Amino acid sequence: MRTGNNIRLRTDGRFEARYIKGRDLQGHAIYGYCYGKTSEEAAKKRERALRELTSVREMNLLILGAGSHGQEVRELAESLRVFRKIAFLDDENPEAIGPCGRLERYVGEYPVAIAAVGDQALRMRWMGDLAREGYVLPVLIHPSAVVSPSARLGYGSVVCARASVGSGAVVGAGCIISSGATIDRNAVIQDGTHIDCGQVVRNGE
Repeated sequence: MRTGNNIRLRTDGRFEARYIKGRDLQGHAIYGYCYGKTSEEAAKKRERALRELTSVREMNLLILGAGSHGQEVRELAESLRVFRKIAFLDDENPEAIGPCGRLERYVGEYPVAIAAVGDQALRMRWMGDLAREGYVLPVLIHPSAVVSPSARLGYGSVVCARASVGSGAVVGAGCIISSGATIDRNAVIQDGTHIDCGQVVRNGE
């Protein structure tokens, strides 16, 4: 039974208050739920959850994958000097604070996260997981890279040292533009693409 204001009475007798906690990769709403014995209790829990979402949080970065690309991403992020803390999730590396399958535990402490693994399918799947949990997926650009102001870069993409992205270029989500690579003006790079070191991509390729 719905009682208004996105609060409903469940069949188990509890009241459920729904709120939007983020957006997925397609821009669709991701909902959070708070429960209470009364409608008022559920509403108060939702208010607390919304306050936590909108409060200022430390700019801490979580990197999924501690392999060679993950280490490169960490060094790039450190060079930006905007993240107070940087940590890994990895299933094998003892340096990691936890396994990748437990990423939902860390969104409060590490609100910004990026998937840093070479495997395209796994990288895109992790990006979807991060988006559903409400993480912010940044674009990371090395200080020595040159990116035109008119270029468009999708979330979760990484532009490494000395890479170049020309005017009007479009780089999709979750891409890796490796060191020294060149994306020519007006070129279009599809989601999840890895442009290797020194590679040149011209318009129409």
